[in-house]
This record gives sequence, structure tokens and C-alpha cells, in this order.
Amino acid sequence: MKELLALKNQLSEITSHFNVTSRIIYVDYPLHTNVGDLLINLGTEQFFCDQSLSIWKRYNYYDFPREIQGLDKHDVFLLHGGGNFGDVWFNFQSFREAILKKYPENRIIFLPQTVHFRSPERLAASVHRMAGHKNLHVFARDYVSLAKLKKAGLKCVSAAPDMAHALAGILKPLAVQQHDSELYLVRQDLEASAPPASLSSSARTVDWDEGAFSLSRQALHRIIVNFVKGVGRYGPPVDLHGLWYWHRDKMVADGVRLFSRYESVVTNRLHAMLLGLLLQRKVTVWDNSYGKLSSYYESWLGKIPNLKFHYQPADVAV
Repeated sequence: MKELLALKNQLSEITSHFNVTSRIIYVDYPLHTNVGDLLINLGTEQFFCDQSLSIWKRYNYYDFPREIQGLDKHDVFLLHGGGNFGDVWFNFQSFREAILKKYPENRIIFLPQTVHFRSPERLAASVHRMAGHKNLHVFARDYVSLAKLKKAGLKCVSAAPDMAHALAGILKPLAVQQHDSELYLVRQDLEASAPPASLSSSARTVDWDEGAFSLSRQALHRIIVNFVKGVGRYGPPVDLHGLWYWHRDKMVADGVRLFSRYESVVTNRLHAMLLGLLLQRKVTVWDNSYGKLSSYYESWLGKIPNLKFHYQPADVAV
């Protein structure tokens, strides 16, 4: 746990890059069942609390307004971190770039992000657009991402661990651990990757939105997320983050309860790895489709004793 607490303490470096007494706008809190992104969000809010930051406004992707009433050039934007800086989930990257273009004077901070573009040309084009903003700082979530951005010409960049590390010492198991039991949580989306032969198993696998939640939770999610998105897109300017955060906490608790039942976790999801470590489980991992986990492991987690990384020849070079 001392290694995780040390990573939590490193997050305080983020506050040296903006005026902490300014009004802060937190943008792009996630609206879905990916517990990994919800852990980033929960950790970010814990970071705000730990650093005594006062958040003026909170927006998700759907309710970000055309104009922020009362905004002035001294207000600071903190943009949600994660793994969608690139062209795999490009709508989120283009959203961030649109904010840079619209608010050229405001201080804008990208909270820790993994960087992945499928071509150097797309990376260069994105960095060129971002570099036009003269009051920007980007936190890369690993040293491979940091090197990519620097090589592409971005100067206002440094490294910091994932915001979920702010939850170290706070998240606790919610169920009794079953001896000698393994949870296989394997991603099924655009970043999916087959396990190495040494980790192949006939055990049932789950993913965040495939078996991790009860049917009643899934039904409630559809109602709440459609309501929050619908109001954000078409309704009046109402702040619904309180309703969403209530639902978020229920989904995170379901994820924690699921992980708590197992002695070990086997996964290719970065935040399944982090959640297992935060709950002091044994964790075995392999890479996603483009090297996100190995880059993160080599940047921050190589000395953690209950974590084992399985490399394989098919891993994508980064």
C-alpha cells in the first residue's frame, strides 16, 4: 500500500500548474458503465477535496454549453483524464480541442491521459492544433505518452499518475474474500486483446458492462443516463451532476463488491488492475490492444509486489 500512497501524493504536483484560488470548471465527467472511468472521476473529486479546491461548475460531454455565463479569463478549466487522448475515441479528443479553440486565454489543464494515435500524422495534426493555445498544460499518464507528445512538439507537458490513485487508503473491500478464487475481467471493446497462452482459462469472464452489474442496476442506468444526456443536449441548463454522482457511487460500489469477493484479479483493463491493487488483491495483467497497460506498469507500478505483468510476442510496440 505504501507504493500506492506515494503515487497518490504525486498528484499534488498538478496544483502547481494553476492558480488554486481561481474559479475552476471541471469538464467531461463520464456518463457510462465503465467503472474505470468512474474511478477516475471519483478519484478526481477526492483530489479536489484533498487539495481544498472549490469547483465552480461541472460539465459532462453532453451538457457543455455554447456559452458559460459569467466566465472570465481568470477561470481555470480542468479536463477529465483517462485513456481517450487520440483517435480511437476521437469525439472526446475533438471536444477538448474545441474548448482550447473557444477559450484561448483561460488556463486549461488536461488531467492525466494516455496518448494513442493510429498514425504519426494524426498525432502531429492534433498537437499542432493544441500548441496554438498559449495557456495550456497537459499531464501525460505514462512516460511513453509523455515522449510521444514531446516528440510531436508539445512543450507544455509533464507526467502524472492516474487520478484514481487519489482513492488509495479510502476504498475498502465490501464483501468476504473467497479463498483461492480468481476474477477474469476482460475488455470487449475497441481496445480488446486476447490473453497470452499462459493466462487462457475456461473460467467465466466479465467486463464492466457485461456481467458486472445486476439487471436492475442496468435498467436504472438506462433511465438515468438517458435522462441526464437528454437534458444536457435538449433541455434547460440544469446541473444534474448530483443525480449522476449518486448513480456513479452505486456502480462503483457494485464494482468494489465484485472485486472484494475474489482473492486475485486477471485482466487487461487498466482500472481493473488499479482497483484490484487498491483493494489489496493479487493482480495479473496483460496488455490492451495498443500497449496502454504496459506503459502504465513500467511508468509507475513495477515495484508493487502483488502485481504480475504477462508480456507476449503479440503485444503492440509503443
